[in-house]
Amino acid sequence: MKKSLLLILSIFVFGSLFASQNRGFMNPFDDQEQNDSTKINLYEMQKLKLYPNPASTYLFIEYDVIYVKEAKIEIYNSIGSVIYNKILEEKQDNFKISVSDFKNGLYFCSLQVDGKLINTKKILINH
Repeated sequence: MKKSLLLILSIFVFGSLFASQNRGFMNPFDDQEQNDSTKINLYEMQKLKLYPNPASTYLFIEYDVIYVKEAKIEIYNSIGSVIYNKILEEKQDNFKISVSDFKNGLYFCSLQVDGKLINTKKILINH
């Protein structure tokens, strides 16, 4: 009885010791989850700022994107038609667009990074 109890205890201790030393072992499935989590965090780091809101003549757009191959800004009207788009060539910049030709109403400005929609903000145009 004592020998079997000692054997079980020894297996438990060595197993715990082995597990604690191999915490760096990467399971392929765990690694995939870690990469997905990292990608989500990278996408959360992309920034888009629009002002003034509501806009009457000009809309200023500031952006800061990192670790990207391609990024673009698109402005949609309330029925989903693209009325403005721009490929972003710099990683960080600001620019202004004239909204004097836009009709009064609600618009949406989207930041797309590497083909994925990252952020959408509402814009109110009021002349």
